[in-house]
Amino acid sequence: MNRKAISHLILLTSLVSCNGGGGGGGSESKPVVQPPVPNPLETEMMGTYQALLRPVNPTLSKDVNGSLTLVKDKNEFVADVRFSGGPAGILHVQNIHVGKRCPTMDDDLNRDGYIDAIEGAEVYKEIIVPLDEDLNSQRMGWGTFPVADDYGYYFYSQVANFEKLMTDLKEEDINLQDDFVKLNANETLQLSGNVIIITGVSKDVPLPDTVAPRGRLTNFQAIPIACGVISKVTSVPGRIDNDQTGIKFPGGESIGGSSGVDDGADFASSTTTTSTGGNYGEDDNEIDPPETGSI
Repeated sequence: MNRKAISHLILLTSLVSCNGGGGGGGSESKPVVQPPVPNPLETEMMGTYQALLRPVNPTLSKDVNGSLTLVKDKNEFVADVRFSGGPAGILHVQNIHVGKRCPTMDDDLNRDGYIDAIEGAEVYKEIIVPLDEDLNSQRMGWGTFPVADDYGYYFYSQVANFEKLMTDLKEEDINLQDDFVKLNANETLQLSGNVIIITGVSKDVPLPDTVAPRGRLTNFQAIPIACGVISKVTSVPGRIDNDQTGIKFPGGESIGGSSGVDDGADFASSTTTTSTGGNYGEDDNEIDPPETGSI
């Protein structure tokens, strides 16, 4: 190779080193900002949850009926309670507890015929979300709950900012002796399997002295009257069989076939409830907010 060719080769190598290296000229690439990775547990939590209310102390409120509906949608957390057939005209404390079942009369430890607040708490455990006036916090709305009307009915609805709710639930537990429980830093809110408890009867009810109070609640305020286990709604409730030839209307007209004979609409067990008393309008938009009271 002659001297001229060697000079060209050295020059070319030098240019490649200057342009392809790490610190020289040219535009610098900007760092790519990655979007925040959603918490997979909180993403999985999205959806609708429901609990059907059943009596806890049938001798006190055998006609208790209703449901809890919870909806987690993005950063919104909604709680609705429809309650009917309960003690009228009094305040009803309602909370979501971390227990996994509702108490039965087998949990009546002193055999006095009632599940009181002490016996019940052995089953439904601590409070994780109070369904009170402030759904964003365990404590800021504590003491303000719905009051049933003259028919024993109320409708409760509150919306929370889910991030605020989770921040509150992960704060330090400043009182280890109360009925509230906090989440660990790496926990998320579990709804399925938890229970809603509603308490309260009139002070005119002749409860025996063996029915215990709890905390700052009297035995009348604290005694559980309704409970429901929360589960995630994975499909539309109810089903209709596909081979029906006609469904009769009350007036005699029919749909779905020409024979006018209904060969059966196969409905699953109902997962919705309706109010048994009170006139609240034709749709939910006309329902007045419930009266509230404080304990």
